[in-house]
Amino acid sequence: METSVEFSEDRSVVFDYTTFLSASCKQKVTFVDALKALIPAFEVSWTSSMPNGMTESEKLQMQALRVLSTNISDVNNIIRLLRLARAEHIDELVIQLPYALEDDQLVQIETRAMCKVIILDDHEEMLRVHIL
Repeated sequence: METSVEFSEDRSVVFDYTTFLSASCKQKVTFVDALKALIPAFEVSWTSSMPNGMTESEKLQMQALRVLSTNISDVNNIIRLLRLARAEHIDELVIQLPYALEDDQLVQIETRAMCKVIILDDHEEMLRVHIL
């Protein structure tokens, strides 16, 4: 499977949200998927079920496929992603989006995920997020 998480040259973890959306559409929806869409706190239970010996990047990828959902908003998915990254002790995440987010969406992400978002490109589709 194509991965949506990798390390960039400066050792930041990069999450390709477009690849994630594509991979998510290919997964079958389960009862657990329905639960995690309804109960955001359910995501926390996944962190203890990760196999040992995986890198932070690999853990984040697996958790993202289990916790994030195409049935909820991109803003809520990104907030969940940042909470997962924090749980994996990832301080900085570069997120590649398929399109730019609105300013109010970025503010909502910063406020709810306790982070600082920096736009990295002219199309506003690549974000560097510093997790506080």
